[in-house]
Amino acid sequence: MRSICIRLVVSAFIVAISACASPPASPPATAETEPADDSSLTHDLRPQNGIPVFLGIANRQLDRDQEEAEAIAHVAEQASRYLRTSAIYQYVSQRGTDGIGYLDDIITDWDEHAAEQLKDSVEVLTSRQTDEATVITARVSGLPPAPTMDHITPGGNADSPPPWISATPEVPGYLVAVGTAQRRRTLRDTVDATDQEALKAILIQTGSTLRMVEDRRSVERRGTTNTVTSAEEARATLSGFQVVARYKTSDGRYHYSLAVAREE
Repeated sequence: MRSICIRLVVSAFIVAISACASPPASPPATAETEPADDSSLTHDLRPQNGIPVFLGIANRQLDRDQEEAEAIAHVAEQASRYLRTSAIYQYVSQRGTDGIGYLDDIITDWDEHAAEQLKDSVEVLTSRQTDEATVITARVSGLPPAPTMDHITPGGNADSPPPWISATPEVPGYLVAVGTAQRRRTLRDTVDATDQEALKAILIQTGSTLRMVEDRRSVERRGTTNTVTSAEEARATLSGFQVVARYKTSDGRYHYSLAVAREE
């Protein structure tokens, strides 16, 4: 099993760590070259005839011929998470005499061995290269069927974003959520962060526990200190987790993903 941990930090006493890995893979495909400013603001990733569709990204490398293989591995990783994902979301905030801080943490586990095997089942639908990355759309055969989502409007433009950003659509039998993240250092990091935010929102829908702890103590020559800690946690095992639409603002600063999942 594999674990990804994303932590955000806003205090001196909580450290943030972010890790992400993508092994290379192999099937070839023809790529189109585009400038750095990708004019495509939206990605339609709705299932095709019940087959899930994924977006795979590989950041630019010295050998650009290797990028598509890495993008395929990115797709295979998502396909493994589609089969089964165990996730825990934790939020801890602390307010006291010494300041304010919080920890926002999501941990996901999926089958890494399955991801390796699924690379051979990836069928590349589109492939293009920009100045910063190789981006593919692909479907993966052999996965459990995905529901029809023809009622979801994936499109939008700079002046008129897709309706699902402000009104989350319903998919019978599935939890649905929108993830939002600001542009990260690389396109791959941005997409992964946006998807994690969508997963976090889905986990919260499954139910969470909340507890608060207040600590008052006297410290010599400092008087009484007061620290209030609140903690929230949500955990679930999900199947069918997939992003079915993506959107970014015209300036590329904000990215959005519409995700669905079924709670086991």
